[in-house]
Amino acid sequence: MTCNLYLGFFQIMTKSFTSEFPHVERYFWTLVNQPKIKKILGEVKQAVSLPPVPSKKPAAQPKETKPKAEPKKEAKKEVEKQAAKAEAAEEEEAPKPKPKNPLDLLPPSKMVLDDWKRLYSNTKTNFREVAIKGFWDMYDPEGYSLWFCDYKYNEENTVSFVTMNKVGGFLQRMDLARKYAFGKMLVIGANPPFKVKGLWLFRGQEIPQFVIDECYDMELYEWKKVDLSDAAQKERVNQMIEDCEPFEGEPLLDAKCFK
Repeated sequence: MTCNLYLGFFQIMTKSFTSEFPHVERYFWTLVNQPKIKKILGEVKQAVSLPPVPSKKPAAQPKETKPKAEPKKEAKKEVEKQAAKAEAAEEEEAPKPKPKNPLDLLPPSKMVLDDWKRLYSNTKTNFREVAIKGFWDMYDPEGYSLWFCDYKYNEENTVSFVTMNKVGGFLQRMDLARKYAFGKMLVIGANPPFKVKGLWLFRGQEIPQFVIDECYDMELYEWKKVDLSDAAQKERVNQMIEDCEPFEGEPLLDAKCFK
């Protein structure tokens, strides 16, 4: 919508015209001043006057007599011109190599994330004995790290379906990290306000910077790295992976998995 409006604002829609549509104006100027859009469109300026309308019958121009070029030389020049254009087009269209994600440059890990996700999805019974045990057998503390997260504004979670939708939206926006992460998000409590807590497994020893930069939900949570030397924290990891209920003395309203 912003791109469609851009040509109008830039070429023909003057302030005297757009001022009759204040909501459209506010929408347009808000969007074009967003950093990511501004990076593409640049500084947008509104048309100050209407462009002149050309007359239907252009004024007759005196014919200029040009010396006739020799056919062979003219044809040769045209061929060379077209060849140069084609070469320039090929150079422009050549795809630039996609920069590697910094996580792909880390030393190889013995943990294969897809193997864990497959084990989690396929384990239907004896979850502790099969999936949880399998997780710790696979886990590589040098190549991966575990993190707890707690929503900062639980007092706002007064409506159950709104709270669950909030968590679902977070997981959708985390899609950019699917290759490098696994997560569990729990909505806890029988009555509002509901608590939102999570457990995340990330490639590397820190939360990936590109996730922090691109997913705005990250700043809505308090993040704490799991200390696996603490038996209580390790047991909390187990309970969150298996959707243990009650969890920390309260019933689970919902449990979502990112895999």
